Amino acid sequence: MSQRTGGDEIGRDEIDRLGFVPILFDALVEEQQNAVVFRKTLRLEDPGVSAQRVLPRWPHHLPGELIIALTGQAAVVALRRKGLIGDDWRGHGVRITDARFSAPVLLGETFYTRVEIGRLRRLRDSLHARLRFRMWKPDTATDEIEVFHSQQDAMFFPGV
Repeated sequence: MSQRTGGDEIGRDEIDRLGFVPILFDALVEEQQNAVVFRKTLRLEDPGVSAQRVLPRWPHHLPGELIIALTGQAAVVALRRKGLIGDDWRGHGVRITDARFSAPVLLGETFYTRVEIGRLRRLRDSLHARLRFRMWKPDTATDEIEVFHSQQDAMFFPGV
């Protein structure tokens, strides 16, 4: 993974100001022309984690509903950082395609989320975006393990 362009990573407090709900990522660690990369360590207090019914062979892990929340937050922060939406804008996903959950992220593991901004269309006051997501965690044997990837379409619109 290359370093963030333009300096040190951006911590939770600063990226939290870019969302309309508390941002769950620990830091924004890299920016590219059309992509942003975030880092997160899974904690018991993360939404949906402590409520899981764990089994000896299936411990606390990154739940699918948290993955969906994180992709939404990543999209909002990326579009705000790129100046494509304003601070009063809201958005929602309209379609998830080609989603694949490849490996679990367990409690205490750190993982990365990359959002790439694809096709953009403006229709009246709204912005329609195609976004590609990839999540992975470090691995000593193979360098990294892919956790999740997807392509999603979302629309964003100014607040009232």
